[in-house]
Amino acid sequence: MDVLAGFLAESNRFFLLLARFCGITFIPVFNTRNIPVQWRVWFLFLLTFFGWMMGLAENAPALEQLGSYTFTLLMELFTGLTLAFIVQLVFAAVQLAGQIIDTQMGFGMMNVVDPLSGTQAPLLGNFKYILAILVFLQIDGHHLFIQAVYDSYRVFPVGESFLLSPNFIPSFVLYFGNVFLIGCKLGMPIVGTLLVTDFVLGVMARTVPQMNIFMVGLQVKILIGFFVLLVTVPLFIYLLNTSFSDLFTKIYEIIQYK
Repeated sequence: MDVLAGFLAESNRFFLLLARFCGITFIPVFNTRNIPVQWRVWFLFLLTFFGWMMGLAENAPALEQLGSYTFTLLMELFTGLTLAFIVQLVFAAVQLAGQIIDTQMGFGMMNVVDPLSGTQAPLLGNFKYILAILVFLQIDGHHLFIQAVYDSYRVFPVGESFLLSPNFIPSFVLYFGNVFLIGCKLGMPIVGTLLVTDFVLGVMARTVPQMNIFMVGLQVKILIGFFVLLVTVPLFIYLLNTSFSDLFTKIYEIIQYK
């Protein structure tokens, strides 16, 4: 009863704590439509309650005016969503790599339904996205993200946000630019091989004009693309592990964890 009474008395601080934790439900694994919304809500409330019991909201400012409380609530919400967006950038790079590979292999106009989000996704981009989620779970990325959200309160307590830090914008823009670099690294083995294949087919088209290189080249590029994809799966997993390690390093740099 004492815990319940204390919770009701500090409900305003609890909801400030809840706003930052909302970002957890927007990262891969937790934002899939296969997980019921009710489960996500209860899981979010449970994590927030643990944070409240740990005293993360003890230093929250007493905001009596509705305007200041709403502004602080929105800042906490945007803080949690920003952390989730940083994680989403890596998965966006994976889908970018898949889109580039699909275009080179001739699957640019072919999309499949992503069973996790229910949206249209590139064929190989969807495969690489699911593989990235498996690697993310294998390294306990969802646990590391939850730990990062808890650790963010050590530097920026409730009522403060790293979004107002002068180092946030340059660091975030730099990491956003690295997303394209990550996507190129993930797709480079197959794209480079297909580029060499196009060069060889072009030479054959000039030397043997009687052969219909266009019809033959489609099947050849698909076969070579899938072969290189199977061979480079270990390299792809290694690059994903490196990217996820850099991801959490960047998260702690952004929140200025020491």
